Amino acid sequence: MTARPDWIQLFLDTPAGAYEEAVAFWSAVTGWTPSERRGEDGQFLTLLPPAGAAYVKVQAVDGSAGVHLDLDSADRPAAVARARELGATSAWTHHDVEVMRSPGGLVFCHTLVDGEPSLVRDGATILDQVCLDIPAAHWESEVAFWSGLTGRGVQVGSLPHFARLVEYGRLRILLQRLDESEGPVRAHPDLATADRARDAEEHVRLGARLERVLDHWTVLTAPGGQVYCLTDRDPSTGLAAGV
Repeated sequence: MTARPDWIQLFLDTPAGAYEEAVAFWSAVTGWTPSERRGEDGQFLTLLPPAGAAYVKVQAVDGSAGVHLDLDSADRPAAVARARELGATSAWTHHDVEVMRSPGGLVFCHTLVDGEPSLVRDGATILDQVCLDIPAAHWESEVAFWSGLTGRGVQVGSLPHFARLVEYGRLRILLQRLDESEGPVRAHPDLATADRARDAEEHVRLGARLERVLDHWTVLTAPGGQVYCLTDRDPSTGLAAGV
């Protein structure tokens, strides 16, 4: 058994009062079908893509909107031990799920996986990446932690404040060094799009709020409160446009 996660799932943590609106929005922009709700209070559901394994879930929470990761592995005790060795701390336990924090404070969970899931691309706009927003004081420790925990090598591009942890057929991880020096690490979803302006217009029509338009990405806020980005990347590969 290996402590390296076999699969990574992205949770969209959404205030309970905005849950239905958020589910409708994320289902519309991804084209994925919401599963039946589950959990003690019906607080979870999965967005089911037409092909490949699911990896995006929506969770109703009492607090504010955010994002967390579930790391699925066949040997959960080994995964928890490895995370501790790398600097993670235990936050709490929910039933049999160990909830931890990275050295910079990002919440993630250890869950079980069965089989060999894969992410399937069909060339359409796709939610395929999570970006970890890292204050400068935590940059080196977070890059080392997530690289060590996932077993993925660090890819540095032309922009020095970004690094990528990429594995084919899996959710991509982008790390972004923020200008702010202190504060907790947080995360947001990224969608790869071949037509950013068109998709931004459609997302706004569906209820998103446009925040700002930059050279290579557009920042929006979804119904329910998640900040996310539309990025100039090839949906068929996840690579930056022109690469």
